[in-house]
Amino acid sequence: MDTIRLSDIKQGMPGISPIEGANLYENCIVALHNSGHPSTVELRMEGLRTEPFLLAWDDECNDQLLRTYADEQSVTERSAVAVSVMLALQTTSYSVIERSRKGTGFDYMLGDSLDPLFTPKARLEVSGIMRESEGNTLAMRFQQKTAQTDKSDDTRLPAYVSVVEFSTPKAKFDIKK
Repeated sequence: MDTIRLSDIKQGMPGISPIEGANLYENCIVALHNSGHPSTVELRMEGLRTEPFLLAWDDECNDQLLRTYADEQSVTERSAVAVSVMLALQTTSYSVIERSRKGTGFDYMLGDSLDPLFTPKARLEVSGIMRESEGNTLAMRFQQKTAQTDKSDDTRLPAYVSVVEFSTPKAKFDIKK
């Protein structure tokens, strides 16, 4: 089973500074801790990859992190970004090169991190669910987020959609068809 070391996001990438990467990482530790997971847990996968990943992290969740990241909605969103960015690195040849503006229909622009011009190659839309419910499933959210990318189809760039559910945990990472 391939391992995703969540702490690797702290190194940053062209579109995520190391400080932002550390923030995303800390949010993710809190989300996984709040869901009762140990410091390594299997992430079930759907979409481009069906084999699970092992999510691993180095730091312990402590009282200061729990107080810092007490807003569950924000933690869920930011944690989904952390996992989704790492999934993009593992399942595509792309890295995050830029955060998109609100209203574009996607969250991040993907490209080749070695390209000095950071030419956009694909879009990435991210969503997170702390605990699935009958009215809010991984499949439902994936469909909703895929439709949201329609706003930016005029870019003619492929759109990847990633939805992460933390209580199981599981994720669907796929390209818009």
